[in-house]
Amino acid sequence: MEHLSRSAALTGYADLSRSVGLDPFRILNAAGLSRRVLIDPDLKIPANAVGRILETSARRSGVEDFGVRLAEMRRLSNLGLVGLIAREQPSVRRAIEVIGQYIWMQNDALSVVLEETGDIVILRTLIASASGRRSRQSMELLVGVTCRTLASLLGDGWRPQLICFAHGAPNRPGAHRRVCGAEVAFGQDFDGVVCSRRDFDAAIPTADPAMARQIARYSEQAMRERPLRPEDQVRELVALLLPTGQATVERVAAHLGVDRRTISRQLAVRGTSFSAILESVRIGVAAVHLDGGGQSLTSIADLLGFSALSAFSRWHTQRFGESPSARRARRGAIQA
Repeated sequence: MEHLSRSAALTGYADLSRSVGLDPFRILNAAGLSRRVLIDPDLKIPANAVGRILETSARRSGVEDFGVRLAEMRRLSNLGLVGLIAREQPSVRRAIEVIGQYIWMQNDALSVVLEETGDIVILRTLIASASGRRSRQSMELLVGVTCRTLASLLGDGWRPQLICFAHGAPNRPGAHRRVCGAEVAFGQDFDGVVCSRRDFDAAIPTADPAMARQIARYSEQAMRERPLRPEDQVRELVALLLPTGQATVERVAAHLGVDRRTISRQLAVRGTSFSAILESVRIGVAAVHLDGGGQSLTSIADLLGFSALSAFSRWHTQRFGESPSARRARRGAIQA
């Protein structure tokens, strides 16, 4: 099943594309979308088409930070019902938890995973891709919107502690720092926002408990009507477990509260398998770090869940017909 997004994902696209010399309607047409998607924010469109539009726009305009510039134009209201739900929560923590719970209403390829370590809170942002291909511009838009959402809840003076991207640094990261309001680190092992627990636990003074209850009833009904996608649940868990070396069907099944036979049966009905999903996630992670990041091959092997660099090298050579070091050297020569 194809991932779908609200057309609100392209809010501000027409103005930004024109400002950098592009014809937005021509690019939309090439992606198979009508100009209506720029007028009606509630149309359902293929999520991968949004990624293609952003990547094409960045490439044709030569604006490598196109996605993060688009994030700069966003407001909490652009999230539609999801933003309304978040605004009425009693704390920032609860608002982000609710956004993670209902983000599928905005785009069912997106996930937000919360991790806490001491006084630090990490919001990992994920974009599912059946092909294993990663859209740099889509991820920069998602992380930028996450920052803008937090700022709208905490006030314009709020700043995160750090912004992380798994892909390599652009030539000019100024827009990233301006939009996100913090230092930005590239070539990391995750995409997301790092902030303090104190900020995360801050109260939202404008929250209306009665409104929150009313919205919750509507949202719970929508959740019951949401189609289940076992392959997406498995893919998300594989992406999270891969760096630990424990991305096994048994571990994923335990997280989902079922046995491995149930996982295999559900995926077979969907025309896929656990091993196919594991392979697609590995391909995507490898592409990010070999083609754009600056991490060592040993670190990349760890992120892919391999016990040794030699195992990673054998897998990559069998899969792509060249060693990881040869691929990195070739990509470097192309970019030069």
